[in-house]
Amino acid sequence: MKHLSVSLLSLLLSLLLLQGCGGGGGGDSDGPNSSGGTTYTGSTAEATIDASNAKDLATGAASGTQQAVVSDALSEVAMRPQETPTSKLMDVAPRIAQWIDRLRSPNAAKTTDLTAEICDAGGRAIADTNEAETEGSITFTNCALSDMEGGTLVANGSVTFSANTGTDSLRMVFNVTVTYIGDSQAINLTLACSNISSASVACSMTSDFTGIDGRVYRVEDLSVSGNEFSGFYVSMTFYDPDHGRGDVTTSQPLTYDCAEAVPGSGMLTLSGGSGTFATASFDNCSAYTVTVDGVGITYNW
Repeated sequence: MKHLSVSLLSLLLSLLLLQGCGGGGGGDSDGPNSSGGTTYTGSTAEATIDASNAKDLATGAASGTQQAVVSDALSEVAMRPQETPTSKLMDVAPRIAQWIDRLRSPNAAKTTDLTAEICDAGGRAIADTNEAETEGSITFTNCALSDMEGGTLVANGSVTFSANTGTDSLRMVFNVTVTYIGDSQAINLTLACSNISSASVACSMTSDFTGIDGRVYRVEDLSVSGNEFSGFYVSMTFYDPDHGRGDVTTSQPLTYDCAEAVPGSGMLTLSGGSGTFATASFDNCSAYTVTVDGVGITYNW
């Protein structure tokens, strides 16, 4: 693709170099941006955590960790076979760039079958570009991808991509449904990269989703480690539509073996403004305990 090849090849090389630095969630960003599909429109101010809002924040953060784990798995298989010990979220761009570069042959059609490159365990992946060859999409139909832990992820939906040589930027939006570790999750994930033709490439990651309580949340700056057997460690910036922004870290590894998309065990710490914080421990698939200022209250899902 003559319009995209130089920038995308540079992006590929630059982000591969970032892997060696353990590149994770953030980058230069003016703040949260909306993803495809579900869109977050709530507060972006820093949350002050207290007894009046800790339950809401803990409920949303619990859903957010599941979103982070599935998003991370999606990006991990997207950049297969390269593996780093840190989150794979920022490493999705090299694989997408590789897919796009696959289309750049002067003789390539506007529609290209990428099934062999992507869906190693079944299904289909078809890429389409616009007439100017500056943007396009890859559509997944029951596309089964093996992950690095020996499991399989099945994706349906699309990832759209667009490059702007004038602003030296690349934007990718995942709008897919992913089935992984026994659960189906809607993933609305946006990756926006600037300075893509230089070694100073910077990317920001954003995912908007509907939580178990029906409210729309946002997570970004995601980092995930672990697996479904030993549990997952998740850290992220989390946005609650009513109470605002906080940081989430994992105090004890999270497991997901519940019918609902919530942890069945583990513990989170939520940190807000002015040194405020709370913990949420997941006792089983039916109950969780939120502790603020040394007082713990148990709730049922």
